[in-house]
Amino acid sequence: MWFVCDALGIACAVSTWLLVLSVAELLLTELLLPARDAAYGWAHGALFHLLVFLALAAHLRTVLTDPGSLPEASEASLESSLGVTPRCPQCGAVQQPHAHHCFVCGRCIRRVDHHCPWVNNCVGEDNRKYFVLFTLYTALASLHVLLLLGVPALRAYAQGQWDPDTSKEPRIPLVFLFVVALEGFVYATVMFAVQMHSICTDRTRGDRGGTTWSSVWMNLKDVLGHPASLAWMSPFASPEPRRASGHHDVV
Repeated sequence: MWFVCDALGIACAVSTWLLVLSVAELLLTELLLPARDAAYGWAHGALFHLLVFLALAAHLRTVLTDPGSLPEASEASLESSLGVTPRCPQCGAVQQPHAHHCFVCGRCIRRVDHHCPWVNNCVGEDNRKYFVLFTLYTALASLHVLLLLGVPALRAYAQGQWDPDTSKEPRIPLVFLFVVALEGFVYATVMFAVQMHSICTDRTRGDRGGTTWSSVWMNLKDVLGHPASLAWMSPFASPEPRRASGHHDVV
């Protein structure tokens, strides 16, 4: 099993789960369960919790999946290959194109995008799909909360049910829901857009003729799996392995 022993990253990953679960509880107790229409509450509750379940499953897969670490070199192999094979000066791994050393993970990672403290891991070649799904389902769940809060408020305003002179303050739990959902939607949407742009315009896989629809499609399949299927949307379906043998560690 792969796990990065970084105190800040662990705190950020745990806080992500606590924040999402607290939003789920508040949405149920403050908005859906008190709804007059039981079918409305059950339907939206089921949809929201499905999105949350998929987001947290993708988050966990991102945390616990080796992002594509290169094998560390033993002292003997370092001495035997000294001056012959280019190696990383930090971990001794044989240098490969598009692999970079992460000082938090302490390893060289293939096609590393960045180290994300919110998943306590690097986003690299072997766990990028799960990170993309995490941002996607987080954005959709946040959008769902914003619509549940915003649509009734806009409808009440359009129907003249708001009194400008009223002194009634909005409930604090609903304000908290709105703020967290808005921040989650903006952050996750931006990260998802950045990831999709990076994937679609990636020219490091042998295509030097510019970005075409064919290259975009191949890049998507390279990250999400071959062939294209509904498994692309599942955090439980692993993409086709890119190497014959894996190396998993607690680092």
